[in-house]
Amino acid sequence: MLEQILADLIPIQASYFALEGTDDLLETIDKIKARPNTELRMLGVLITMYDRRTILARQVRDEIEKVFGDHVFDTIITKSVRLEESPAHRSSIFEHAPASSGAFEYYRLCEEVLQRVGSE
Repeated sequence: MLEQILADLIPIQASYFALEGTDDLLETIDKIKARPNTELRMLGVLITMYDRRTILARQVRDEIEKVFGDHVFDTIITKSVRLEESPAHRSSIFEHAPASSGAFEYYRLCEEVLQRVGSE
């Protein structure tokens, strides 16, 4: 079950180039559903690397929400120094900076994933 969940959670950075790739992503999902994995489902789309200060990030978020609708998680992972530091320290955000906004956002994402999985 966990492998299925990880495969179905689709992270998309809040950037122009990531948005450009969504058409290819949707096409790939359709191809996989048509043949090798007819059971494939999308648990959700996670917006990452979101910079609340930029108009571009807001525009990309709006476009992602328009394309993926209810599949977009309410939780958005914002850009954070602590999130960028944690891999360099070879630790999770929960170990590196448990009181940070990044840790809180990932905690909220976990709750949302559990809620979606539980409702299936």
